[in-house]
Parts: sequence; structure tokens; C-alpha cells
Amino acid sequence: MKRYFVILLCVLMAACATTKKSTQTTKTADMLAERSTIETTDTEKLVDTTRTDKGKITITEIEFFPPVTASDARPPDQASPPGANASGLNLPNIGNIGAAAVKSIKQTTIESDSERKGESKESSSTTAVKNEAMAANTEKTVNVEQAPAPDPYRWRYIFYILVLGVIVFLYLKRVPVLNWIKKILVGIKQIFKFS
Repeated sequence: MKRYFVILLCVLMAACATTKKSTQTTKTADMLAERSTIETTDTEKLVDTTRTDKGKITITEIEFFPPVTASDARPPDQASPPGANASGLNLPNIGNIGAAAVKSIKQTTIESDSERKGESKESSSTTAVKNEAMAANTEKTVNVEQAPAPDPYRWRYIFYILVLGVIVFLYLKRVPVLNWIKKILVGIKQIFKFS
């Protein structure tokens, strides 16, 4: 009978065990990022090389009478001798002309303007390319153990099982238990007798 009691107790204990659920989650993330930067610089330089020339030329022609000597007779049609009509004459860029007989003065001015158009161009271009790449691989593994929600009546079941166990124990060991209870009651009776 003891054997049946032990088997029954093991079955009841196994029935009360809770099972745990184990789950495993694996997450893998791959990341690839690429960035390109292009910098372009264009420079253009323009220089005006126009050339302008201005010139002015003045030509002065002075014609003089031949020098007159005192022995030369004056022609009848001239009232005064042609000797001293230019005394103190001062012309620019020529100087001072003293006692001279000027027949004619002719002045010619030549001006010239010339312009040569020109342009000089310089251009340069610079390009810089910068590439960046980033790759990452991430793997994450998570182990989770989940227990089911406990039964709300489990304490009631445990109490009933214990009561049943005590009843079975008393039934199987009734003679020694009754003898033990008799001893206790006799001991209590003796305590109250002496008082």
C-alpha cells in the first residue's frame, strides 16, 4: 500500500509542474551606405589688351628772303626793304627768330589715332570627386523563456491534495496514530488531575 501511495504522490507532483516555453529570436540587419561628393571649380580670366596710339606731328615751314646787303638797290615797287620784318618773332617749338626777312610761314599738323583691339582669355577647371562607403552587418540573437500564466485555483488543488494525503496516511497508520493520540490525552488528563 505504501508503494501505491508513493506512486500517487509522484503523479500528483508531476501534474502540478509548469512547463516553460523557450523561444529564440534572431535578427540580422545589413546596412550599406554610400556617399559621393563632387566639387567642380571653373575659373575664367579675361584681360583686355586693347592698344591705343595717339600721335600729333606739327610741321612748320618758314621761307626767308635772301639776305640783303647795303649795296643792293631797292626795287621801285617796294616801299621798305625786306630786311627786318621778323624781328622778335617767337614761334613755339622753333625758338626766337631775330632780324630776318620772312617770305612765308606754313604750318601743317598731322594727327593720328590708332586702336588695336585685343582680348586675352584664360580658363581653368578643377573637379574633385570624393566617395565614401560604409557597410555594417549586425546579428542579434535573443533567447526568451516564457512561463504560462499560473492556474488561479492551484492553492485550492494543493490543499485538497494535502487533505487527501493526510486522510490516506491516517487510514494506513491508524493504529499507531490512535495510540499516540491516547498518550497525549492521558498526559493532559494527568496535568488536570494534579491541579
